[in-house]
Amino acid sequence: MLKRKLVTAIFTFIISTLIITSLSPVEVLLNGSHNYETGTFFQDIILISVYVGVGIFLFGLPVSILIELITQKPKEARFALSFPLHILFGIIPVFVLGFLAVFSLLVSMVFLLIDELIRFITKGKRFMVKIC
Repeated sequence: MLKRKLVTAIFTFIISTLIITSLSPVEVLLNGSHNYETGTFFQDIILISVYVGVGIFLFGLPVSILIELITQKPKEARFALSFPLHILFGIIPVFVLGFLAVFSLLVSMVFLLIDELIRFITKGKRFMVKIC
């Protein structure tokens, strides 16, 4: 589980950084404290990756592991419990980030989707090994 969560966090970090950098100029995100005219796309990616990385690895990864532990018992309802918990914890940063919590929610949904995709792929590989 931990290995899958780390891989999920890395993929989420890369994808979320690119999405957020593409959707919003850094000047808007940082309330004008960045000189956007002289900043390049690469500099914006670096700056946003710091914020996204801290959020994912210090908040999102531990929360996702906690959610995984909570939802292990009810096998049939695992996704039905995991989805709203990811949304809830994706909204919680609104108290710290204000309107940037929209990005937090986006990142939490990307994390969940990537985690479920990796879970599905690895489950399929285990199934194929048992058949052969």
